[in-house]
Amino acid sequence: RNTPAFCRPSDMDILVKVPELGSVRLDIAYGGMHYAIVDAASVGLSLKPQFGRQIVRLGEMIKVAAREQHPVNHPEFDYPGCDNLVFREPAERLPSGGLRARNAVVMSNGVLDWARPETWTGMIDRSPCGTGTC
Repeated sequence: RNTPAFCRPSDMDILVKVPELGSVRLDIAYGGMHYAIVDAASVGLSLKPQFGRQIVRLGEMIKVAAREQHPVNHPEFDYPGCDNLVFREPAERLPSGGLRARNAVVMSNGVLDWARPETWTGMIDRSPCGTGTC
């Protein structure tokens, strides 16, 4: 059974403060998990493989800051978030007329400790038919 997705006005256009990065604007939505959604260019990122380390570092930092500063929970059962962070880039029109867009989903692979910068990392989920693609 599919889980209904939703976003609430109170979880949109949120501003969080991220150590060493500053203020970051994001939206939080639910689609089986809570996602913080960030425009990649707004934090100086390009979603290309060579920037993978930077993507997971900033993504995990922003996600944890969002969880700490703007906690969310499912309205029908106890499920707090944010779980994942999605960096997105705007869609671009292809010569064929179709559209192409990039995103990167950052997931935790440990516990971020603000006092230990070596923990400021995560991993990318690039599942073409799962997390953050619908």
